[in-house]
Amino acid sequence: MSKEAAGLPTPVDAYNHLFDNVHAQVFFGKLANYGIQPTTEKEAADLLTIAGNLRHVANEKAASDSKFSGAVSALNNVVKDTPQQAAFTNQAIKQAAAELMQDASVYNSVLSLKAAEAAALAGDN
Repeated sequence: MSKEAAGLPTPVDAYNHLFDNVHAQVFFGKLANYGIQPTTEKEAADLLTIAGNLRHVANEKAASDSKFSGAVSALNNVVKDTPQQAAFTNQAIKQAAAELMQDASVYNSVLSLKAAEAAALAGDN
């Protein structure tokens, strides 16, 4: 039985659904906590681009020493979670995951992507 026959979205549709309905919601929710809210689609796209570029740059800089390593370390210490904050964050993540599992479209999207991943690992592409 094919994935489509089982009612699963294509991997591309599944990825787009998860990106739009999970990742983007969390990302823009976090930005809203800091008072940053895009007012146009272009601003939203620009914020996502900035985040993607910063993630890449942060990973590169972490791998090598630079004259800014001290500042990065100090900033990381300031924003580091306390044990209570970490426990709260972990609980919030578990709660959000449990709620998302109840959404059939999210569940089917994850299932579709995992099936595509398994097929790729098995060499079925």
